[in-house]
Amino acid sequence: MITKKAEYAIIALADLAMLQPGQKTTTREIVERRKLPPNLVAQLLATIRRTGWIKSTRGAGGGVLLCTDPGQITLRDVIELIDGPVKITRCLLQSMPCGNRSSCPLRDVWQEAQSEMLQVLENTTIQELAREMAASS
Repeated sequence: MITKKAEYAIIALADLAMLQPGQKTTTREIVERRKLPPNLVAQLLATIRRTGWIKSTRGAGGGVLLCTDPGQITLRDVIELIDGPVKITRCLLQSMPCGNRSSCPLRDVWQEAQSEMLQVLENTTIQELAREMAASS
């Protein structure tokens, strides 16, 4: 299941992608614009910073800056950074073997749904989401 934390991380990155290249903003401004929980956003941005997608500086003139092409960051990338591997059901997890694996009629359905879901998440970028957010503002 995709958590709220992953959703908030995606929204925060899309917010940064809406800014002009090289433009900084603050965590507080992201929180206010997107109505997100402040402490959680600060934690998420720290995690995202470790990937190199963003840079942040403290103090006067500081802020958060997107330093990776948002067209190169997929929703799957962000979700897996925050939540780990995306699985539609426990059935598909290697760590949870099922005794009915070879005879279960649902397994193929779950695998197809998983494949389709991952394709959507891989084909949707932060840049595309930022464009949609800007158009609906």
